[in-house]
Amino acid sequence: MGAQNTDSELLPIMLLFLEKAFQYPDQPSRRPAVPPHTERPQMGAKSSKNFITTNAVTNVMSVPRKPAPKYVDTAGGSRHELEKSGLVPKYVNKKDYGQVPPYLEQRKQEMEEAQAMYDHYIKESLQRGQVQQVAEEERLVLLEGLKKNWEELHHQYQGLSVVTDTAPKKARKERMEAEMKQLEKDIELIERHQAIYISQPQHLH
Repeated sequence: MGAQNTDSELLPIMLLFLEKAFQYPDQPSRRPAVPPHTERPQMGAKSSKNFITTNAVTNVMSVPRKPAPKYVDTAGGSRHELEKSGLVPKYVNKKDYGQVPPYLEQRKQEMEEAQAMYDHYIKESLQRGQVQQVAEEERLVLLEGLKKNWEELHHQYQGLSVVTDTAPKKARKERMEAEMKQLEKDIELIERHQAIYISQPQHLH
């Protein structure tokens, strides 16, 4: 009895659902359905509009469209759009042209803050005696010594055999190349930095 009552209650709902016409989710944007073959088109419809006069007035009153600027890069007349060629001064007319980008300003500020912190650290280390600045005379002597060592090593390197057919020859050549490369890095480091600091050994009491 319970199953029959349930079916009788659901039957009106099912009938109501079947009576509704099915619609797609995009039904409003769909094209209208194709008319059936039994539908006859409207015959004999005429319009009182004078299309010749309307077109003539429209052409007279319309503003002529300005052609897109182009350039020719070959003798045969190969034309291209001027806007995309890079020949038009487009970026120089921008409001922010010639101004430093914000990320570069931020980077500059971060570098200045880092340099200030480093200078403060060096100043405190000098006061506590933890580091000592190398004198300018010592820096120049050290630089000349590194350059002299590089010249002597380079002279020996030029005297090596062109053919490295044995393992000892190859190993010696690679070792000398590594030493010259390290000397070049040391020379560049000392030439780039005018102030050089060395740490002092800390004595335990």
